[in-house]
Amino acid sequence: IRQAAKCLEYVLKAEPLFGDEGEIVRRSLLASKLTPSQRQDFIDVFNIADNKGSGKISILELRRFMQGARKKSTNDELLEMIHKANPSITDKTLERGISLDEFLGVMAEAEFYYLFTDIFQDLDPTGTGYVRAGDLDEVLDGVRDLISNDRKSLIDVEDQEMQVDYEQFAKMLLGAAL
Repeated sequence: IRQAAKCLEYVLKAEPLFGDEGEIVRRSLLASKLTPSQRQDFIDVFNIADNKGSGKISILELRRFMQGARKKSTNDELLEMIHKANPSITDKTLERGISLDEFLGVMAEAEFYYLFTDIFQDLDPTGTGYVRAGDLDEVLDGVRDLISNDRKSLIDVEDQEMQVDYEQFAKMLLGAAL
């Protein structure tokens, strides 16, 4: 539950672009990369949060969920989370909510974002937010299949000493807006 709450906080922090067909396809692709265990964990969390069994998580259910995970959020922040997961919702009613597919897509994006940034932070012991391109490429070799079917280097630069902003790089790997 805490991991899912952390993922929902990612939505507020990253302000990802939602709503167009490309974003839906991108998030569906990310959700398809979840392991069966991750997928089931997020489905279980969705079902816990959707305590009415309506197939959508309402703002009230989302508030209770976030409080249960010891995360305080205002109504406006919760409405923003729901709107970012489903931008077709434009009114301010409490009837709107997040469907399972929308929830899985958002959770997958956040899960992989945190996976990448956690790995990259290990390469940045001083906390500068930057890593050497050569170190980044070496680490990414282990997760290349998750990112791309292309077998060549993801970091195609001659200067292996070049510093890369790993927050922006993680977003780029996910196809998210920079």
